[in-house]
Amino acid sequence: MLDSIHPSLLALLSAVNISIARTLYRSVLLHFGANTTALISGSISLVLIWGYYFYSGQVEHWPLQGVAWFVGIGIINGVGGRYLQFLSMKELGLARTAIILQTSLIWSTGLAIALLGENLNMAIGAGTAAIMIGSILLVNKGEIELKKIPMSYYLIPVVAAFLQGLSHLLRKYGYGWIDSATLGMSISNTFSVVTMIAIMPFTGEGIPKSFGRQAVLFIVVGAVFNALAALFFWTAVQHGDLVQVVPVTRISVLLMIFTSWLFYRQLEQITSRVVWGGLLSVAGVFLVVWGK
Repeated sequence: MLDSIHPSLLALLSAVNISIARTLYRSVLLHFGANTTALISGSISLVLIWGYYFYSGQVEHWPLQGVAWFVGIGIINGVGGRYLQFLSMKELGLARTAIILQTSLIWSTGLAIALLGENLNMAIGAGTAAIMIGSILLVNKGEIELKKIPMSYYLIPVVAAFLQGLSHLLRKYGYGWIDSATLGMSISNTFSVVTMIAIMPFTGEGIPKSFGRQAVLFIVVGAVFNALAALFFWTAVQHGDLVQVVPVTRISVLLMIFTSWLFYRQLEQITSRVVWGGLLSVAGVFLVVWGK
């Protein structure tokens, strides 16, 4: 059913679900901690994703080459997508980390052009740049503290951004062997959760002793939206070009401002930074979507 939907629309639906999931996670991060929240939500999403795979139809052949690509994505997401991001937040702060992570668009676009032979025309290039700059404006609140930080620490979010962009490329390679978004996503998420469990002892964060009802509800509902976001995104990558699909998902940064108000009635102060960031992000999406 999802195969009949345009990849750019799937990417937009993924962004909507990502924004809702992350907004819900905000309220439980202080209760559970970042790593525990990622592990619990990832585990719930994993059950839902495997359930959808068996419901929607199973793949008869599992070539080892395809499985290996998807396993690699799971490990990369577990290390680069979670551990390195959390480590960067600890060493550099949330603002610096969020800004540098936006550069993953450069990596994913560059790798798609160099290794997949995808084409980047003027409209898509301008739209990608607009989305990236707009996202940086939206996450940069001007609250970066002035403290001395070794330059080597900045490599942490740079590597995380690179691994994020690389994981998009590996999806394409995996689909060359196993042309199934649901199976690829299921394998990847399995090893992502396994990787999170393996690295958790090194994060210094333990499992909380108590679980509040509201926190549990929010993390379960957030995991459902997170699973939907993953399903839409994996299907979009399967049928679309990375240079178009990946930038559209970045509109989630702007959508989080709306979902924060929707769930918590907390509206971000409207400054010129927010206005320009929002306008650039929306204009960029239009350019990317209609770039071909």
